[in-house]
Amino acid sequence: MSTENTKEIVTSFHTWLEEQGKHSNTIRSYSNDLRQFISWCRNSFGDDFTPAAISRGDIQDFRAFLLTRNSSPASVNRKVTALRQFFEFCIAKHFIEKNPAAEISGINTKPKVPPVLSRKDALLLVRTAERHPGPLDAAIILLLLHAGLRGGEICALTIGDVHVTPREGRLFIKGQRGKTTRFVYPSTRAQNALRRYMRWRGVSILAKRQRKEPLFGTYEGTMLTQQAIDQIVKRIGKIAGLSDITPTMLRNTYAASRLQAGMSAESVARSMGIASLKSLRRLKEDLDEDEDAG
Repeated sequence: MSTENTKEIVTSFHTWLEEQGKHSNTIRSYSNDLRQFISWCRNSFGDDFTPAAISRGDIQDFRAFLLTRNSSPASVNRKVTALRQFFEFCIAKHFIEKNPAAEISGINTKPKVPPVLSRKDALLLVRTAERHPGPLDAAIILLLLHAGLRGGEICALTIGDVHVTPREGRLFIKGQRGKTTRFVYPSTRAQNALRRYMRWRGVSILAKRQRKEPLFGTYEGTMLTQQAIDQIVKRIGKIAGLSDITPTMLRNTYAASRLQAGMSAESVARSMGIASLKSLRRLKEDLDEDEDAG
């Protein structure tokens, strides 16, 4: 496969991942991982890269090569997952019939506890967002931190998905690719931030439920994206003096607060639209250990 054809297949893989609903960061990482694998294949075999010529042993050798380069177990496992996804793409496009990475195991690592903010830092972040002149910032921070929404779910909210009155508030959340739906009940503070944003934008809190216009947009008037949410969180975190803050960290903090309040992992998973309980159970165990140590 020539360099031009390689670029084309990487681009096609990128598009396929978007169609699968993968996060933009995941798509970028997987595309880079594929480029690294293609480069390794060329240097190792001296031939043009051809998906049909790749064997299970080749991928095992690539995994071993990564370990010699002091790649972290998490990085190696992600690259193997990226290749597994790539060869699934190749099967879908009829380039190959069998996935050579399907049975490649990852490297055992100690489960990582999801990073969360302390109560003090969470309050500092919220107060910083609320004092910021732009109402969009507070609404985004509060929906992540006090409602546990995903960035993609915030971007997908329409005016008709919001039911916020002076007395109560709830959001109708559509699952990824329409597979699941749920109602989310933000905290009073998050509801207030949402009301302020809607007043600023000129959207009635009693807007008709059938309205399909996106609820959120940037200050520049463009559609809100995951990248824009990442930038908002990073900017408000920097103003608050908190480095390396991410939307996922805020969502994890919401989960931790619910678990600490006595909710079961199953109940938290339902409220957050989480399919697997593994990360929540690890988080609960870590919280329990900290409580015992205290």
